[in-house]
Amino acid sequence: MNPSANNRTEQMEIDASAKWPVLVFFAYGLGWLLLGGIMQLAAAMQLHSPGFLAGCEWTTHGRLAPAAQNALVYGWGMNAAFAFGLWLMARLSATTLRHGGWLFIAAKFWNTGVALGVGGILAGYSTSFELLEMPRFVSLLLLAAYALVGVWAITTFSIRNTENVYASQWYVFGAAFWFPWLYAIAQVMLFKAPVRGVLQPVVNAWYVHGLYNLWFVPMALAAAYYFLPKLLGKPVSNYYLASLAFWWLVVTSAFAGGSRLIGAPVPVWIPTMGIAANILVVVGVIIIAINLFGTLSGRFEAARSSLTLRFILISIVSFILAAVMNLALSMRGFAATVQFTLLDGLRDWLTFYACFSTAMFGAAYFILPRLTGKEWRSGALIKLHFGATALGVLLMVVGLTYAGWTQGNMLNNAAMPFTDITKAMSFWFAFRTVVLGLLLLGHVAFLLNFVWIACPINSQSTASATLRTPPALSLEGHA
Repeated sequence: MNPSANNRTEQMEIDASAKWPVLVFFAYGLGWLLLGGIMQLAAAMQLHSPGFLAGCEWTTHGRLAPAAQNALVYGWGMNAAFAFGLWLMARLSATTLRHGGWLFIAAKFWNTGVALGVGGILAGYSTSFELLEMPRFVSLLLLAAYALVGVWAITTFSIRNTENVYASQWYVFGAAFWFPWLYAIAQVMLFKAPVRGVLQPVVNAWYVHGLYNLWFVPMALAAAYYFLPKLLGKPVSNYYLASLAFWWLVVTSAFAGGSRLIGAPVPVWIPTMGIAANILVVVGVIIIAINLFGTLSGRFEAARSSLTLRFILISIVSFILAAVMNLALSMRGFAATVQFTLLDGLRDWLTFYACFSTAMFGAAYFILPRLTGKEWRSGALIKLHFGATALGVLLMVVGLTYAGWTQGNMLNNAAMPFTDITKAMSFWFAFRTVVLGLLLLGHVAFLLNFVWIACPINSQSTASATLRTPPALSLEGHA
C-alpha cells in the first residue's frame, strides 16, 4: 500500500475516534454562542433603550450583561477550544482518542456547571469580580470537568506516534495547563481564602488578562500555526523563531495584567510592571507576524478558495490589532483618556471574538466535513456567516475606536454635562447593537449548517454544498 493511502487510513481512524466528542463539544458551544449572543444583544439594547426588559429583575442590565459574557466565554469559548484542541492534539500526535465516553461525561459536567453559573448570575447570586461572577459552588464542578478533558489531552500527547512536537501543540498543551492554574488561584485568593483590600482587584485583573491571553490567544495561534502550512502546502516561514515567540509571549503576558489598573488605588509598581510587560509583548507579536505572514507571502490568493484560511486571516490580523490595543491602553496618557469607554471594552472583544472565535469558525469549517464525511449543505449560509463576521468585525473595530476616543474626550471635558455625553453616545450604543445583531445572524446561519452536517439522518448523497473543498484541502491531506 502506498504511503498516501496509509496516511489517509490513519487520519480516518483518528477522525473516527474524535468524531462524537468533538461534535458534542461544538454542539454545546454553538448553543451557548446563540444564547449568549441573544443575551448580549439584549444587554446592548438596554444602553440606548433603558426601559427594555426593565420590568423583570432577572433581565436588568446588571445581571444580563455579565450572564451574557460568562455564557460566551465559558459556554461557547471553552467548548469550542475543547473540541478544536482535542482534535488537533490527536491529529498531530498521530494517535486516536481513547475511551472517548469519558469526554461525554466531561462535556455534561462542564455545561451543567456553566448553566448553573449563568442561571445563578441571572438570579442575583453574582460575585463582584469580572469573569468570576458565577456562584462559588460552580467552581468545583467546572474544575472537575476540566480535569477530565485535560487528562485526555495529556494522555493523547503522551502516547503520540511521532517524534516531532509542533508549534500548535506547544500552544494547546500550554493553554491546557495555564487555565486551571489561573482559575484555581483566582478562586482561592478571591473566595476560599480571600486576600484583603486592593489585592482583590489585582488578582481579578491578573485572571482576566491571563484568561484572554494565556488561554484564548494560544488556541487561536495553534489554529494559525496548523492551518497556514497545511492549506498553503509550505512550511512555516522562519520556523526556528517560533519557540522563542512562544516562550516570550507566555512570560510577558503573565505579567501584563497590571496594566489594566492604571489610575487605580493600587501600588504604582503593579501597573508599571504591566506596562513594561505589554511593551515587551510586542517582540513576541513581531516574531509571530514574521512566522505567519512570511508563510502567507505570495499566497494570499489561496484565501479565495479556502474558507478556513479566510477566517484564519481575520484571526491573525485581529491578534495583532489586539496587541496594539493592549499596548496603547498601557500608555498612561492614552489610558487616562479612554478608560471606562467603549474603546476599553473593545480590547477584550478583539481578543475573544475577532481573534479566537474567528479561528474556531475556520477550524470548524475544516474539521467537521472530515469527521462526518459530508460536505457543508448550504453555500448560501456559509457566505452569510463569513460575510456577517467579516463585516461585523470591521464595523465594530472602526466604529467603536472612533466612538471610544470621542467618548473619552467628552468625559475628560469638565465643562460638558454628563447628560449631554449620554445623549451624544446614544447613536454609538445603537450602532453597537446593530453590529451585534449582524454577528448573531451569522451565528444562526452557522448553527443551521452545523445541524445539517452533524445530524446522523442526513446522508452523504443529500449534501450539496456550493463551496466545494479545493484539491489542496481534500481528505487525503497531510496531518
